[in-house]
Amino acid sequence: RKSISNQKRECYCIIIVKRYVMLKINQIRCEVGETFSIHHIAKKLRCSIHDIHSFEIDRESIDARGDDLHYSYSVYASIKNEDKYLKNRDVKKESKEVYNLPTTAKTPSQRPIIVGFGPSGMYAGLILAEAGLKPIIIERGQAVEQRTKDINIFFTKGKLLESSNVQFGEGGAGTFSDGKLTTRMKNIRVSKVYEEFVEAGANSAIQYQQRPHLGTDVLQTIVKKIREKIIRLGGEIYFDTKLESLYLNGNRIVGIHTNKQDFTTDSVILCTGHSAIDTYETLLAQGVEITQKDFAIGVRVEHPQSLIDQSTYGKHYGHPALKASSYQLTAMTSVNRGVYSFCMCPGGVVIPASTEQKCLAVNGMSYSMRAGKNANSAILVQIPRSDFDQGHPLDGFQFQKKLEQLGYHEGFAAPAQNIKDYLNRIPSDKLVIQTSYPRSTVMQDMHAFFSDEVNQAMEEGMKQFDKKIHGWIENGIMVGLETRSSSPIKILRNDDGNSSTIQGLYPCGEGAGYAGGIVSSAVDGIKQAENYIAHLNR
Repeated sequence: RKSISNQKRECYCIIIVKRYVMLKINQIRCEVGETFSIHHIAKKLRCSIHDIHSFEIDRESIDARGDDLHYSYSVYASIKNEDKYLKNRDVKKESKEVYNLPTTAKTPSQRPIIVGFGPSGMYAGLILAEAGLKPIIIERGQAVEQRTKDINIFFTKGKLLESSNVQFGEGGAGTFSDGKLTTRMKNIRVSKVYEEFVEAGANSAIQYQQRPHLGTDVLQTIVKKIREKIIRLGGEIYFDTKLESLYLNGNRIVGIHTNKQDFTTDSVILCTGHSAIDTYETLLAQGVEITQKDFAIGVRVEHPQSLIDQSTYGKHYGHPALKASSYQLTAMTSVNRGVYSFCMCPGGVVIPASTEQKCLAVNGMSYSMRAGKNANSAILVQIPRSDFDQGHPLDGFQFQKKLEQLGYHEGFAAPAQNIKDYLNRIPSDKLVIQTSYPRSTVMQDMHAFFSDEVNQAMEEGMKQFDKKIHGWIENGIMVGLETRSSSPIKILRNDDGNSSTIQGLYPCGEGAGYAGGIVSSAVDGIKQAENYIAHLNR
């Protein structure tokens, strides 16, 4: 890690990786219905099982491309006389990396504070607690037990609590989502994220599945256990406690003011998520450097899950070993805006995800079994800063809010339309499939919400998607407005993790503009905890 101190650049390093050279064996076949074991490795290498000292599954995927349906595995293994197997094209030597917890011998004079207990805050808290640093964590929402009750009331009765909802509360927005853990990150910290989930009750298979997910029902248990672990290691967590302002001495943090009490500290890891608009207004006024960034908006679409499964599995559709499938779609359009699917939830439900009265935002959620009749996904269009820039760093939030106000109907009913009717620019009389949305719907032409460019991009993208999944247009519906897919701001930070303008403030996660999803947010929380430990070591 690098920082600038007294105009002199110095380098400090935390060793977080241990490496072990092992055999990496790919393309190990396992028939559907079989349990993968050491025997499959021995068969691949044509060796005795007694020659295999140990192995660890690295990746599992299902191959449904041809006539034969089977699983394919990659493993790391320790094997007797391993060099003789390197002539096999599916075998090579590779470094197996293991996350190594950073440590410090220093005891800080003031305990670090974490603001927000979503994925980034949870994992920043875990790392600091495991390092013996006893973090204090504040969360504006409720603990997951109370939060679940509040959200169920919102879904069934339309009664929104602005401090306890799908966005705010223990576990963050990810707790009431599909719980997807898919990431393109090649980062050793990802393994730490998975390990902690498994320790808290997740199926160990998430560590090697091609598209791992947890489901909101499992996540509710997991975040509680992670909270209990942090407390057991000396951390403290305060719910219903909202950051009101920073106490500063010049450009250095000396404490924070909350709606409940004040805390003295010289270090704050800021993990406030992408919906804490009021917090960002306060921080901006106190001199925190915040800039606009591009984001995306769109709608939720729903289709029969059977349609998606048929498209994915082809002749293997209906096989009892196959789970509800997902899709990932992208398109480039003539107006030079990308259109793409996001947060696709197989067998899931569309949910209201608002944080303010008379504003509607929707999201997708699914349970661990993904057993619902419908698949749903956000279909998003890129929104460059030129669409909303009025000269203020937080203009993107105002852009989102105007859309959410336009999309609101009494009781958080959602605007809805058949995809084919949207493309024909006519309102729908009746939806072609029953929506999973728990509140009511209002038939409305979705063109009314978006600019001509956004509508043109959406139309072109949907037509391209139908060529990839036949029947996607004919059998699909659009529900509500997806406005909270990512943060429209970035809180600038230096190489050492500190805010570019406030010493001791560590902006973190999705809300600060450094992540997009559960895993990347958790990884950024780990990074910022490491940066704080590096600060102590200096």
